[in-house]
Amino acid sequence: MIRIATHPKPSRPANDDIAGHAGNVFWLMDGATQLEPPAHGYDACWHVGQLARNFQGTLAKQPDIALTTLAKTAIENTASTFFAKTGLTAHAEQKLRPLCTLILCRMAEDHSSLDYLIVCDSTLAIIGPDRRTPLILSDDRLERLNPLRGINALLRGGSGFASDAFKAEMHKVYAEFSAMLNNPDGWDAIAQDASVIDRALTGTVPLKATDHILLMSDGLTRTVDTLALYKSWNDLHADLMKNGTDEILKKLRAAETADANGQIHPRSSLHDDATLLWISP
Repeated sequence: MIRIATHPKPSRPANDDIAGHAGNVFWLMDGATQLEPPAHGYDACWHVGQLARNFQGTLAKQPDIALTTLAKTAIENTASTFFAKTGLTAHAEQKLRPLCTLILCRMAEDHSSLDYLIVCDSTLAIIGPDRRTPLILSDDRLERLNPLRGINALLRGGSGFASDAFKAEMHKVYAEFSAMLNNPDGWDAIAQDASVIDRALTGTVPLKATDHILLMSDGLTRTVDTLALYKSWNDLHADLMKNGTDEILKKLRAAETADANGQIHPRSSLHDDATLLWISP
């Protein structure tokens, strides 16, 4: 069974997350919401939608295409469309060009294994009663750079998400880490350069018949790694099994609202788009 649940941050109707599938190929992308919406209108929401349409179109013609080739083709096609529509080039400031995370995976026809490709900090989890511990996969290069160090200190000190100090620090972090984007010594995300796929986290995982597969944006994984709503991935999965996706999203929004200034659980924003693609036996 395949279930997709996605919910934009309550402060804006656009959803910069997207998840989908075609045949036995699954994807999830989390677009980086730009601090200042670009005047040209081709933003993170457009970017992830365009990439998803490219996945679907390519897979309809070549269902067995390699995941790396599928990803590169989608990035190249989306970049060409973006540059044609905006008149920008690859040398334009990053704040004018959209980017996103990516999880792309293919399940074997007999469900015996899962091939995966991951860029940036969305999370692939494989959880099941026949696994002693869940397998958690994510590209942690950005996390290791600790971009929220200063932001978290401000929030713990009581500045709050609406403060001028918080906003100034966010702009500083955005500029600093944009300069490190898609750099072997920095971090990677899906922007307009397909060569990033050569550094993607890839592999194949043998699957057990009882495994559940979760593709999650960081707005969803914050239930475990930031808000401490669940003590473990197994606890999150158990609640999903018992109460379903809608209840998880309700609990997430309630936990965010309960810490409205981020002092207890510092994070990049009060709310975030939250998305889950759940494959179960």
